[in-house]
Amino acid sequence: MGSREPIPSLPVLVLAPFGRDAAVVCRTLRDAGIEALEQSSLSELVANLDQAAAAVIAEEALFHEYRGALAQWIARQPPWSDFPFVLLTLRTGQNGPALTELIELLGHATVLERPLAATSLKSAVLAAVRGRRRQRQAEQYLRQLKDLADTLERRVEERTEQLSQANRRLTEEMAERERTELALRQAQKMEAVGQLTGGIAHDFNNLLMAIMGNLELIAARVDEEKIQRYVRNAMHGAQRGAKLVGQLLTFSRKQHLAPEPVDVNHLVRTVAELLSRTLGASIQVDVVTQDGLWPALVDATQLELMLLNLAINARDAMPDGGLLTIETTIFDSVPEDMQTDLKQGQYVSIAVKDTGTGMPPEVLARAFDPFFTTKAPGKGTGLGLSQVYGFAHQSGGTATIESEIGRGTVVRILLPRSTDPVIGENRQTGTPRMGARERILVVDDDASVLETTRSMLDDLGYRAIAADNLDAALKAISDQVIDLAIVDLAMPGVSGLDVGLELRRRQPGLPIVYCSGYPDLIEETGKRLNGGLLLSKPYSTRELSAKLEAMLGTSSMHRSVEGVVGPS
Repeated sequence: MGSREPIPSLPVLVLAPFGRDAAVVCRTLRDAGIEALEQSSLSELVANLDQAAAAVIAEEALFHEYRGALAQWIARQPPWSDFPFVLLTLRTGQNGPALTELIELLGHATVLERPLAATSLKSAVLAAVRGRRRQRQAEQYLRQLKDLADTLERRVEERTEQLSQANRRLTEEMAERERTELALRQAQKMEAVGQLTGGIAHDFNNLLMAIMGNLELIAARVDEEKIQRYVRNAMHGAQRGAKLVGQLLTFSRKQHLAPEPVDVNHLVRTVAELLSRTLGASIQVDVVTQDGLWPALVDATQLELMLLNLAINARDAMPDGGLLTIETTIFDSVPEDMQTDLKQGQYVSIAVKDTGTGMPPEVLARAFDPFFTTKAPGKGTGLGLSQVYGFAHQSGGTATIESEIGRGTVVRILLPRSTDPVIGENRQTGTPRMGARERILVVDDDASVLETTRSMLDDLGYRAIAADNLDAALKAISDQVIDLAIVDLAMPGVSGLDVGLELRRRQPGLPIVYCSGYPDLIEETGKRLNGGLLLSKPYSTRELSAKLEAMLGTSSMHRSVEGVVGPS
């Protein structure tokens, strides 16, 4: 560990304010070769303790002076220090509690009773001096260890910097390949996330199906306004849950564009509400919408996803927090600087603004380039802004970006105006059609969904028959003629399509409605079947009634035509 510095020989302090005790103790110690310094008061002794090897104190010195400064000095000792005291007491037999208090104050104390022998005094003080010297040696060892640790840390930092420079050079040489690999990994990750979220969506949609269906059943059975209000509040929460599941799926599913008239102001407010809960308390989200904004012709789901991506980019550009503003306006004509990108016409503009770090001109010039990113490897694919640009162009519009160092960034999406009105979310109105006691077989492995659907059918005037597996369904159809079957696509051990085929084999021409809470399964099945045969969970009583009315009406007209209701 290296050579140690010589430890200086420090004096022993002696405090005995009454009689000749101090002089006698000092003389005895000096005769033993120990440097001793007489102290006139407790305050003088405390002031000199830092430069002493030990201290000899007569107990009466501590009884007649304020001991607070001494207690503070003892408490403030560094971790390696335990200063030794030799306490001289009187052999009176009546100082037990007081002596205990003094020993607790001093901590490391050797008690000698007076009158005392010179040999005992010398022995106690020498032991104290040797102990203090070992403490000083420990201090030196600790300091040397710290110096070595600091040196090692500096060497590690230097070596780390050398390795970092070498790694940067290697990264620069492999930049194009690294970007491609990152893009591939991102695609694989998103595919895995899509499968995971699809499974989660299936489970949540089954739960929401049971919740929302039973809330409808409760609402139909009570007239009390207070209970109806509770039901409406609960239904609103369940609908928000269903919407949240859909929003999660937009992050993981690649969807084809399905443009339709969209109320952009409403969509922006919905996105802002989601962002205010997810971006963190340091990011303030503000919405500025233009009154009388035209509808835009766009895929609403993909537009929502693009806005979420832009918001996440803006958050990354504001590591210390800031203001994110989403602003909507109309463009009655194409600005001159966009005429090369846009056809003449009217457009709806959505601008996402941040107060972040901004981009230098050389970065801004490449911001929309695929795979271009300024983030560290593994932190981004460089596809976010290029996807926004591609989406805007595919939608018949364009995207622009403005940025300045220290003043933030503005990304603007322009979308063509729709001349058609916005179609509301709740397209079905009126009272659900009541059934004519038709027999409806419900096949679902989820007990809560099965019971809820059966109760909904009973309320709609149908006769519901429940089966939780294929065997139970086949037994039910063998005992009676069924007018229609509702079959869950995700059945354990056998697919819903196979269940439907077996039911159709037993009763040819049987109308079948397939349902599922798994969005990907609905989409995949829709490619094989007539879309009118499908019902997505969670569904309402009104949706169920409309589907049954359509299917039973079609069945009565075309029951003999096999291909209308069967798989393609």
